[in-house]
Amino acid sequence: MKVYCDVDSKNKGWLVIQRRMNGSEDFNRSWADYKAGFGNVKGDFWLGNEFIYQLTKEKPRELRIDIEAFDGLKRYALYSAFSILSESRKYNLYVAGYNGDAGDSLERDHNNHNNQPFSTFDVDNDRSSTTCCACKYEGDISDEQSSSSKKGTDDDVDDDITEVLPIDREESDDDDALPVFL
Repeated sequence: MKVYCDVDSKNKGWLVIQRRMNGSEDFNRSWADYKAGFGNVKGDFWLGNEFIYQLTKEKPRELRIDIEAFDGLKRYALYSAFSILSESRKYNLYVAGYNGDAGDSLERDHNNHNNQPFSTFDVDNDRSSTTCCACKYEGDISDEQSSSSKKGTDDDVDDDITEVLPIDREESDDDDALPVFL
């Protein structure tokens, strides 16, 4: 599997799990697509829920979300703990410890993303019996009352949205384990 890695200004390595920068990839996808991952690591992509689960199942990881608008305005959200549960548990999201300037759209109670299952148009796991959150927000971990989506929509393609997990360099002795495409 090829992955995309990034290094921040503090020389900390991050594994990119999702990038949406130019609208070249359709994020309105099936459960199977989100499970396996899709796109191109050199452009818009989703790493895959199963791979993210494997990365976070032993211990929660940090999650950093970077957002850059066309006008150059940059914002970030950093969570000290992030994990998702297995497919049999609907890739339920866990986040905690928000810090940043982008606003906390995952952990806050009124958005209700935390401890919610992942949904797609063909596997609707939100709590609403009348609406499909994933149909509106293109594959999301969310509740029917949520007003935000971590994926963005086609109307938001002017934003560069990147979600990353830190690379613990001490955990890997294999230099080929996480190839970098910068």
